[in-house]
Amino acid sequence: MTIKEIQGLLLNDFEVFKNTLLTNQEDILSRFEEEHVFISALSLENLQKKLDNIKGLSLEGHPLLGVPFVVKDNIDVDGFNTTAGCLAYSYTPKESAFAVKQLEQAGAICIGKGNMDQFATGLVGIRSPYGTATNSFNKDYIPGGSSSGSASAVASGYAPFSLGTDTAGSGRVPAAFQNLIGLKPTKGTVSNVGVVPACKSQDCITIFANVLEDAAKVLRLMAVYDINDPYSRKYYNGSEIVPLKTIAVPREDNLSFFGNHSYERAYSNFIEGLKQKGYEVKTIDFSPMLNAAKLLYDGPWVAERYHAVGAFIEKNLEHVDKTVGSIILNGKNPSAIDYFEAEYNLARFKKEFEKYAALYKSFIMPTTGTIYTKTEVQENPVALNSNLGYYTNFMNLLDCSAIALPVSIEEGNLPFGITLFSVAFQDEHLLNLANTLCQDKLLNLSDNSVDYIDLAVCGAHKKGGALNYQLTEIGAVFKTTSFTLSEYRFFALEHMEPPRPGLIRDPDNGGKIEVEIWKVPSTKLGGFIHQVGAPLSFGKVLLENGESVTSFLSESYALSDAVEITRLQSWENYLIQKERNKS
Repeated sequence: MTIKEIQGLLLNDFEVFKNTLLTNQEDILSRFEEEHVFISALSLENLQKKLDNIKGLSLEGHPLLGVPFVVKDNIDVDGFNTTAGCLAYSYTPKESAFAVKQLEQAGAICIGKGNMDQFATGLVGIRSPYGTATNSFNKDYIPGGSSSGSASAVASGYAPFSLGTDTAGSGRVPAAFQNLIGLKPTKGTVSNVGVVPACKSQDCITIFANVLEDAAKVLRLMAVYDINDPYSRKYYNGSEIVPLKTIAVPREDNLSFFGNHSYERAYSNFIEGLKQKGYEVKTIDFSPMLNAAKLLYDGPWVAERYHAVGAFIEKNLEHVDKTVGSIILNGKNPSAIDYFEAEYNLARFKKEFEKYAALYKSFIMPTTGTIYTKTEVQENPVALNSNLGYYTNFMNLLDCSAIALPVSIEEGNLPFGITLFSVAFQDEHLLNLANTLCQDKLLNLSDNSVDYIDLAVCGAHKKGGALNYQLTEIGAVFKTTSFTLSEYRFFALEHMEPPRPGLIRDPDNGGKIEVEIWKVPSTKLGGFIHQVGAPLSFGKVLLENGESVTSFLSESYALSDAVEITRLQSWENYLIQKERNKS
């Protein structure tokens, strides 16, 4: 759900709103060990107290009243331990980070701390002793890091937005891999006080969201000048009129997709789409940016990581991920001479970039050139992680503002995304351009100008299912996982290919059944319905939070030779049992 939808529930019926959030939290807690999205989560009792405390408050003065959000576990939140992905490092903060305070004062409720690559070192999301957060689109693939849990929480529908951090791309890569917006503000415009540093001079707090309106709202609330942060800068929220439809993109020899032909085609199709929509696409040499990117890990800036946590790691190696430990401890090696040599090179790359920035306000490139399975990264952790930073590592070194955006769903149900970027303090310009791309139907994200209808699915149309492509190819967007009222019977129609679920309402003999809610563009729903034949039909299903949504139902005649699976509660449990019976 979006911020607007959640607050609509709050204003319309507080009890329904409260039950919705409590049910959502119950879902988080029940899946905690399975999904590894969270390192810690708010208890139902504490959430109940927080919800009771906001009853009767108005949105005036509380623009995020009642809105749940998730925070990466290297950012302090009052009431939660901060671990930075390492239990031995864990501490209890005295107060929330400065940026988090702005959201709490606006009425938002932190419902959990997101899993992460340990000490924010990695773009993969598998360097955590707390397990690997589930990629909500394909469980075999990495979720992206280091802000893995924060992205997975939004992609799974647990919260409309979350906070991550971004030093080398950690606020953008997970967005690309999970079909989200990843907003990386200009360095310093969001305070880093209360953040466990990775590279203190380069770190940014970032925002994951499903809709542009939510990302922009959260940024503007957090972007408050902090006198206690030596790197703090005043946010520019100007309305400078600049041409939106002239965009610079990399030369062909600058591009690298690491053998991923699907992503290569997706990028090519996107650039062609820009041209067809009337954008003036200018091809330029991205070498200055790509050369600057190499400095972040190959240069002396890794010494900042050692400065932050190196002494702790040396004393606690048994508690530290081997790859993370190796990278950070190498930060002890660079000399002052190495630093100045790198600074001189960076100054040269900045000048070269500024020449292009004087000509073009907007730049576009792939967010990543590829994606990897968890197994591939485990077998080659450093080189593959480096590949993922090819387009991302230079952003903070060159003082850019950036926003990662979802473009399409490719083979294997894997999202592909692009990144818009510009010089510092162009955050509002990039949000305007992203909105224009959205209106031009070049992005795969929720567009408030499009009318969406909630559709509940309970079988092969769920994420990872054999028929899920029928939803993604019409631009449907995953919203959340829920359950029906305990009034439905569930059947497996095994004579169909592939086997389908059959759902009927029976208040006297039913149970609650797990469903996924997808937002389907209303203009595409008719064509989707046309693909569905007897004995399945469409009707309304009641959810346990009181909502009534469109869903598949089965005609009763088809159930005479079907297998009842009500007690299993979900299609996935049925498939698991079926495989066990085979063996």
